[in-house]
Amino acid sequence: MQCDNDRLRQVFWNVLNNAVKFTPEGGWIAVRVIRSRTSVEIAVQDSGRGIAASFLPHVFEPFRQAAANDGLTREQGGLGLGLSLVRHFVELHGGRVTASSPGEGQGATFRMTLPLPPPA
Repeated sequence: MQCDNDRLRQVFWNVLNNAVKFTPEGGWIAVRVIRSRTSVEIAVQDSGRGIAASFLPHVFEPFRQAAANDGLTREQGGLGLGLSLVRHFVELHGGRVTASSPGEGQGATFRMTLPLPPPA
């Protein structure tokens, strides 16, 4: 399977950009890459705003944005398509993406797992 470098670059940029956008000054962002024989997992974790448990099942739906009392989501712009595109492109490459968060104000983690071609 060939990959589309531009689309994968867009995937990583969207996830990393969200972490930056929703992590306040003084917070942290960690990027981890774990490679196995058959796949690579990229995890982007932050100490930012987090995701409410009720919204987690909808985080990758197009045009969906979590309601925020601080107005940050709309203030930061966006249509709510970035994470939908992330899921779409990762799945087109035979991979999977997940989001997790312990709750609001406790950060979030996005994990993308992509298959690797068999060794030559």
